[in-house]
Amino acid sequence: MRTKLLFPLLAAGALLAAWSAAGQTIDLRLSIKIIVHPTTGARPAGITPLTFTNAVNAANRWMGTYWRGYRYRITEVVDIGGPAEGGTNGPSKWFEINFRDDPLRATFFSNAQSDGRYRLRADQINVYVATAVAGPGGSGGAMPIPPGETNYWGGQIFADEGPWWVVHELGHFFGLLHTHGGCGCPSTNGCIALNGYRVGDDGLTDTLPERAGDFCFTNIDQITLANFQKYFTNCTPSEQTLALNTFFNVMSYHVPLQKNDVINRMTEQQMDRFTDHANGDRHAFVAAFTRFVSPGGHDANSGLVSAAPKRTVLSAVNASAAGGGDIILLRPGNYNEQITINKPVTLRATRDGWATIGKP
Repeated sequence: MRTKLLFPLLAAGALLAAWSAAGQTIDLRLSIKIIVHPTTGARPAGITPLTFTNAVNAANRWMGTYWRGYRYRITEVVDIGGPAEGGTNGPSKWFEINFRDDPLRATFFSNAQSDGRYRLRADQINVYVATAVAGPGGSGGAMPIPPGETNYWGGQIFADEGPWWVVHELGHFFGLLHTHGGCGCPSTNGCIALNGYRVGDDGLTDTLPERAGDFCFTNIDQITLANFQKYFTNCTPSEQTLALNTFFNVMSYHVPLQKNDVINRMTEQQMDRFTDHANGDRHAFVAAFTRFVSPGGHDANSGLVSAAPKRTVLSAVNASAAGGGDIILLRPGNYNEQITINKPVTLRATRDGWATIGKP
């Protein structure tokens, strides 16, 4: 699929200011808190600041392939708890405890909101780590999923140095469900319909449902047989793309021992949902806005919601921050306008197709 923003055509129809700026990315701020032993102050086994530096660097290589400009940035890695901060009466009461699910999660965040020793930040995604470095295939955690869970500002992570847990768990923080919906796999424990979507599905049409009753699909043929009534090799190219984007999706649970290497896809609709939350109920944790523009949009729209884009590039430029930082995201199509861009903005196209500016 061809995807490019045609800057040679941009030059014919848009006048740029005399200065230029580097292409902007939008920071998603992370505060990492390591819960240490109550009496010795030791970190969980294998956990160091480098664990998170390596994981986030790898995750940002994945984020770069989605073309939206988002990057995770670690603002701090701090130890909390230990003998100087209350011992077993402080944050270290959670050392080596799995508190990812309610009611323990609710108790943890109640503590964090009332006790400054937890270093809870209102403008950074709070990543709490209380357990040893995850073994092969064992990384993950629990992050709240908006719009139903905007009351939590972070969650517990079982960390390794790979990218999967970063993109997967923080995908949840920005509204993404599992490709198999709001359920655990393979167990049906906690299997519910989340955010209005049916059990077994994430509510998006560019991923495929991959659950049948109590059974989560474990190979790609099960996905295509359920959705297209044929094996993967007999599917059309477009059907195969849908299946691959589902099976190797970062919001799936497939091939756990290889998830840091190959379970890395994120679709355009997933990124739209992610961006809607980054612009909306999760914007406190995000450094700037993305403005959507589409030939089918309307300039009275804010452009901050994927379903309500602006119509012209000029309108999106005018709405962007004067000091820079915002990204203007163009849907495929031709924007027949001649404009002067006199502020630092970054124009991006999606992976869905060509976007051209200034072509009659």
